Amino acid sequence: MTDMALASEARSGHSAATDTATAVRDVLDQLGDIDAAAVAFFAAPTHDGAAIAARFAERFPGVPTIGCTTAGEFHQDALSDGGLSAVALPGSVVRRAVATVAELNGDPKAGIRAGVAVLEEKLGSSLRDLDPQRYVGLVLIDGTHAVEERVNEALGDAAPLLSFVGGTAADDLKFVETQVFSGTTMSTNGVALLVLELSVPYTIVKTSSFEPAGRTFAITKADNERRIVWEMDGRPAAEVFAEAVGASIDELDFARFAGNPLGLMIDGSPWIRCAQEVVEGNGLKFACEILEGMDVELMKHTDLVRDTTAALRDAVDQVGGQASGAVLFNCVYRKLQIGAQQLEDQFITSLGTVPAAGFHTYGESWLGNMNYTLTGVVFGRSASS
Repeated sequence: MTDMALASEARSGHSAATDTATAVRDVLDQLGDIDAAAVAFFAAPTHDGAAIAARFAERFPGVPTIGCTTAGEFHQDALSDGGLSAVALPGSVVRRAVATVAELNGDPKAGIRAGVAVLEEKLGSSLRDLDPQRYVGLVLIDGTHAVEERVNEALGDAAPLLSFVGGTAADDLKFVETQVFSGTTMSTNGVALLVLELSVPYTIVKTSSFEPAGRTFAITKADNERRIVWEMDGRPAAEVFAEAVGASIDELDFARFAGNPLGLMIDGSPWIRCAQEVVEGNGLKFACEILEGMDVELMKHTDLVRDTTAALRDAVDQVGGQASGAVLFNCVYRKLQIGAQQLEDQFITSLGTVPAAGFHTYGESWLGNMNYTLTGVVFGRSASS
């Protein structure tokens, strides 16, 4: 590979070290002397996130940088629990970048409006006026306040043509506190936003390894704010779901829910919603909102490794056959499946050789909130490289 081609590539780093200073040193060493235009990092909640953010700000002064806590970290060659991953995008890929943290403080839509105003001031332009062929957004959402739907709605209102792709911050399945960062600003009830003006083509990846199992349900009663479905087909939701999966209500547990999620089918593609628990009254609480009046499908597994490999290869083809880097967001449900089936090595292989970094999330964002999915952005190369 030529020096020019190398200069046009993103660089990623990963460390499984549980000591924060060691992990940061390892990752920054791997990022090397890249002339970064934007950076994203993903850190285990056991790390000192503020110290990581400070070190990245010191290493990349003035470079828009976002980050968050995780339920596991990975890049194209390795994955970890308790580690740190990061990706730096060069100036040959990103012409300009702006970032901020939007504080939500009980009103997600107002918080996003305020964050968007900051981005627009930095850009000198309304997000509505940005060319969606040249601009894309990354979004990292706090994972303990169940605000993903409101955040995505607000971003859609502010910039209906601009894609924001990302994931929900995590805390290793403790569900106590997550953190998001922009520069050295940290929030436990906010959203990190990064808008990129690109010099290269890009494409969005979305893959969930499910297909319809042949049973459709009508959502006849739901509490949207609490993400509870009370009735399907006019009957208590837990009763209907248990019958469909061949179990009693008492047998509905994480494995049953993870193995039999529901999917909203749009243009032949499932947008997955996973139940989490049976609530008093035989309703089902979900990790994503399901609206009253929707028709949803019971889903069954396909091949996660095969599907991920195909999705990322297709993404590289879409950006011209050569990619310079990627940022990826993989659901913690997928992580748990990978672990249960001992697919760690195959999953890493499925990511290919493009410099990439990502984390295991509490939810994935693109045009809305979903579960059990991998989302991300794959960046092409400049014509000169």
